[in-house]
Amino acid sequence: MPTNTYPDETVSLANPDSHADNASTGIDYQRIRVTPRLFDAIDMVEDAIHRWVMRYGITALRISMGLVALGFGILKYFPGVSPAQDLVLTTVQTLTFGLVPAVVPTGVVMAALATLECGIGVCLIAGRGLRVAIYATALWVMGILSPLVVLPGRLFGGPDHAPTLEGQYVLKDVILLAAVMAIATTVRQRPDH
Repeated sequence: MPTNTYPDETVSLANPDSHADNASTGIDYQRIRVTPRLFDAIDMVEDAIHRWVMRYGITALRISMGLVALGFGILKYFPGVSPAQDLVLTTVQTLTFGLVPAVVPTGVVMAALATLECGIGVCLIAGRGLRVAIYATALWVMGILSPLVVLPGRLFGGPDHAPTLEGQYVLKDVILLAAVMAIATTVRQRPDH
């Protein structure tokens, strides 16, 4: 059991067993004796939770990120099902200077993006091919966030330039970028030289 010192333990009290002292001072001596044990128990629970999160947190993040990518990817295989389809196609058309859909049909673009997202998702969930998956995910996230640069009027067209629903959809993807960075820290561990 931890041997923490709490302020209550250092207080010098008259006589904890004297009911007269207890009544006259209003001090609950039983509570003072229980408080350090309660804090020790809370510390033990916090330590256990911290150890569990340190051990499984990145794995949980990797799997949940994989589920998100897989889910987004599956939706893109079905025309009109993905709520982001119009935004994706407009962004791709802008980034390719109109080559899509002029040269490459939009169905091919959506299928390619769907395959990329599903591949990333499967790799992250399975924990295999993580280096390739991290590089692909970094490119995917840059593509997801590119409307912030190429379509700002569409994303911030609300009153007083507030984000539209599409803008909020893209802005929340900053979390995906942070998740990719956290997962990437565990993919290539180098020993210190």
